[in-house]
Amino acid sequence: MKLLKKISFNKICIYIVISLCCVFLTKILKSEFIFKYLQENIITLLVTLLAINTATSGLIASKIQDLMLQHKGISFKNSTEEMKLSLLEQIILIIISFIAVVFQNSPIIIFDYKELIGNIVLTFILIYAIHILWDTGNAVFISIDTIEKLNDQ
Repeated sequence: MKLLKKISFNKICIYIVISLCCVFLTKILKSEFIFKYLQENIITLLVTLLAINTATSGLIASKIQDLMLQHKGISFKNSTEEMKLSLLEQIILIIISFIAVVFQNSPIIIFDYKELIGNIVLTFILIYAIHILWDTGNAVFISIDTIEKLNDQ
């Protein structure tokens, strides 16, 4: 539960606004490609990104462990907490995407703007997942910079 508190409300609001803009732009352009793609592939895409993130986090964790053995007293508690949060966020996104796709494709659930809301949710999930991937990639470069700085000492 402590990890869930770290998920930024501001970040979520920004991604919702970006999702709204993307959905309305695609509606103006009358392009349904991205929504069809997301409905058919979002879960596979998220599981793939989770696998990439898990492998990358494992690499970072092993480098952190090496650094902690070489430089006693150094702490990476914040880094490891962020890696855990990242994995949790991705699992939550997979669950939300599953629910969104089921609701969006259900002939029983009918209400105004169902398709629009579903498209906004799927676009939000994609944007959030891309941010997580970018954040994980960024962590690799931060780790490399940290290692270089510690080796220069």
